[in-house]
Parts: sequence; structure tokens; C-alpha cells
Amino acid sequence: MATENKTEKTSIAVIITAVATLLTALGGLIYALKSPSQNTLPAPNNPVHLSENTEKTYHGNVGKLEATFNLTFINNSTTVKGTYFYDKKQDQRYELSGTVINGDLHLNEYTKGILTANCVLKKYDGCFSGKMFNKDGRVFVMNLCE
Repeated sequence: MATENKTEKTSIAVIITAVATLLTALGGLIYALKSPSQNTLPAPNNPVHLSENTEKTYHGNVGKLEATFNLTFINNSTTVKGTYFYDKKQDQRYELSGTVINGDLHLNEYTKGILTANCVLKKYDGCFSGKMFNKDGRVFVMNLCE
């Protein structure tokens, strides 16, 4: 009889843990779906077309980590492509692609070919400042300066 009761308690504990995990995952999904600007790039309202390809190197941070960004602004379009790496982890490169809208940057981050974050950055005096919205729900302050 005591064994049956212990097994029943274990089963209830397992069920409670599983339900709590499911609710946490569901909460993260709801959070990600609530804000469309975090999941998709906005449509360009007033695109700014650059006259020639321009390659620039920026230094800044993602959260507390310092990073170096190499961006190419594609001529006659609003397209931006590039890479970045954390200064202390230079062996891991992250791909970036996106658009310039009214001088601001809207970038997608890809890790090993998989979309992992959206970045929305406003231009301020030669710098870009904004946020990175990771697909797992984390949000980081992001700054890039020439």
C-alpha cells in the first residue's frame, strides 16, 4: 500500500513539472507573437537608396558583450549585409542582413544559417542604437559606432 502511494505522488510531481514547463514555453511563445516588430522586418516606408556599395566597420556591444560589426550597404538599394563577432569570441561569426529605412537599420541575425534574432537600430550622430530581439524571447540593448 505504501508503495502505491509513493508511485502516485511521483506521478503527480512529474505531471506538475511537465505542466509548469509547458506553461513557461507557452508564455514565451505568446510573448514572441504579441509584438510583430520583433518577429518580422517592417515594410520600408521611405527607403533611402545609397549610390554605391559602402563597407563600414563598427564597434559596439550586444548586451554587456563588446562586438565588432562589418556591414556592407549595397548600392542603389536599401539592402545591408554583413557579419559580427564578439571581441572575446572571434571564432563565432553571426551573419546579418536587412534594410536601411530612413537611415535606421533593421537587421536579421543568422546563426549557422538559422534566423535567431531581429535588430532594430536608430541612427544617432554616426552611431546606431536599439535592441536585439532574440527568437528565444531575450532582449538586449545594442549599440554600433564607427
